[in-house]
Amino acid sequence: MDVKKAPAAPAAPVPARLWLGLLALALSAMMHGVDAMVVTVANPTIGAEMHTGLAELQWVTTGYMLAYAATLVTAGKLGDRFGQRRVFLIGLVGFIAASGLVGVAQDIGTLIAFRVVQGAFGASLLPSALAILRLTFPEDKLKVAVGVFMGTFALSSASGPFLGGVVVEYAGWRWAFYINVIGGLIALAMVLALIAPTPPQDARRRVDLPGMALLTVTILALVLGINQVPERGWTGALPLACFAVALAAGVLYALRERTAGQPLTPPELFRSRAFAGGNLLLLLGSGVMFAAWFHLALYFQNVQGAGALRAGLELLPIPATGIIAAPLGGLLNQKLGPRPPLLAGTVLLMVGLFGITRAGVDTGYHALWPYLIALGISMSFIVPIGTEVVISSAPKRLAGVASGVGETMGSLGPAIGVASVGTAIALVVENGLAGKLTGAGVPAGIADRMDTESVALGAAPVPPGTPDELVSAVVRQAHEAFASGMHAAFAGAMVLSLLCLPLIWLIKVPRGEEEAAPDEATASEPAHAADPLG
Repeated sequence: MDVKKAPAAPAAPVPARLWLGLLALALSAMMHGVDAMVVTVANPTIGAEMHTGLAELQWVTTGYMLAYAATLVTAGKLGDRFGQRRVFLIGLVGFIAASGLVGVAQDIGTLIAFRVVQGAFGASLLPSALAILRLTFPEDKLKVAVGVFMGTFALSSASGPFLGGVVVEYAGWRWAFYINVIGGLIALAMVLALIAPTPPQDARRRVDLPGMALLTVTILALVLGINQVPERGWTGALPLACFAVALAAGVLYALRERTAGQPLTPPELFRSRAFAGGNLLLLLGSGVMFAAWFHLALYFQNVQGAGALRAGLELLPIPATGIIAAPLGGLLNQKLGPRPPLLAGTVLLMVGLFGITRAGVDTGYHALWPYLIALGISMSFIVPIGTEVVISSAPKRLAGVASGVGETMGSLGPAIGVASVGTAIALVVENGLAGKLTGAGVPAGIADRMDTESVALGAAPVPPGTPDELVSAVVRQAHEAFASGMHAAFAGAMVLSLLCLPLIWLIKVPRGEEEAAPDEATASEPAHAADPLG
């Protein structure tokens, strides 16, 4: 006699408080995302008010970035050890306080110091928030939750310059940081009310202090070296020294992790193809996409003459489209798995990059906005889904450190991408600008005095003494040289994006095997843990 199987019980609905808790975490991510980018607009005003030079002003951004990138993995590990909610709240309170102190700073040295503190506390927000999602959402809803969260973060980063332009223009640069205090207090109240304490997942293990120190030195040296590339080149003495230190510390860190009894980043994580592939995809995808956004902003402002506010509006299709596409990507990931939406995101990324290779000095905006939409959708597919794959492929007891590794890749990618694309543009400008100028009738004496570094940023600095009748030709050919550099650099980025395809094959997560390396702390857990939000 045939025995019919009873239909599977439908998954229990996710409590409303869980989704509200996601909203609180997303608000915190949005603050960090906007803050990381708003200084690109605020820096000129800060420099003028504090009478500081470019070298010091760069540290307003660099100091934050160094502290943030260097402490991501450590913050994630501390969350695994002491509880993710506790570490998240400490980071949020510290971020709020540091934001207020940046806003009241009266000199550039104090401002930079508090920006470093702000970056260090901000590093705990994303890893701990993602780990909280991993620990609280059932597997069948995790993909959508991470998609919404990471989509919010990525899109807030993309819209940061626009929002910053509005705030700086109408309220002053200090309010770009005071807003974090207001938003942070709202997020703090919501987290305290909606998210119950999360127990430590790795409480029995000691913190690997030597590994932590070596990893911090590795990332600090690497990021500092990359940040020096636009000014000194890849073969400059300081970048090479930084890369040498990063390599040495990285090798020592790898040896330490292989032999340590309780390593900071257990090697078992990297034995997962999904974890390794997801991290490489985040590194590559975020690098290409951020480089595109960065140089499009230069193109709109310096080549097409848009002000900061108008340039932000022209870039708005990227975040605006992503607001719609991020939840859609999460749903596709939930229904079809990660491969189809990641493939779609890669194709759309290449379409967007192709659009950049068509952007000329006289190209109208109507010819470019469809490609900006393609970039927005690709960003909201690749980054959130890649992040979800990374945290889902790790055991729950390592959710924090796994999130920290993923966010580190997402931070290194933009730094490497901007430096690499900028170098490619500079090479094209250096080799082609003089020929363009002389071909347009500009004397060689004037062509030789052009500031190629400024031209590689889209500017057109006319050498002193240039006859009035030649000024328009000099400006035109400088912009043509920058556009040619963009075309070559992003054609190369299109080819590089093909590497996403084998990475997507690697990160397939088999159904029913979301946790790649369950251990004694998690192997006996039921499929859906009790709701920690009460």
